[in-house]
Amino acid sequence: MSPKIIEGFTIQTLKDKCLVNPNNIVIEAISPKSLEGIIEILALKFPPSKANYSEAWKSLTLKMFNKLIGIYASGKITFCAESFEEAEKILKYIKRIIDEAYIELENFGPPERKELEAWSKLTAYELYNYLPKTNCKKCGEENCLAFAIKVLTGETKLNKCLPFKQSENMNNFKKFKDKYGERILKALEE
Repeated sequence: MSPKIIEGFTIQTLKDKCLVNPNNIVIEAISPKSLEGIIEILALKFPPSKANYSEAWKSLTLKMFNKLIGIYASGKITFCAESFEEAEKILKYIKRIIDEAYIELENFGPPERKELEAWSKLTAYELYNYLPKTNCKKCGEENCLAFAIKVLTGETKLNKCLPFKQSENMNNFKKFKDKYGERILKALEE
């Protein structure tokens, strides 16, 4: 089958079988431009349990759409899809976040290595240490640890913890922001 163009990506189906669902098609998309320097920014846009960044492979694996999506600095993107329609939906989303990452790169530069290291080591217990630990349930969770877990899995957002930024907890908020940076805070809040 000859390559198609979807959302600016040159795509083709591979003869490989999807491991999870052999009836799905394996999509390989090539970005019209290199993603060098963009992979790191994309990694910091997601909670750590939604994205796995590999410095050695210059790649990012996203867990979304009930799929694993591999994005490489070379511009290659791979994933399994049920159909070309589903592939188009996924690539539309990927294009949007890549475009946003280019704007962020232009405006703020690449992330520092310490940001990426801190992001990769962020655990629910670490986040919990910065939360108010009041177990107030205003966030909708039973306790602050359950909330921290759901923030890092992307099931909820950090800004749902109303006491986190209140004056009595501002010191912990500032410590978190100093250690993890604005990009990580934004990924957990939005």
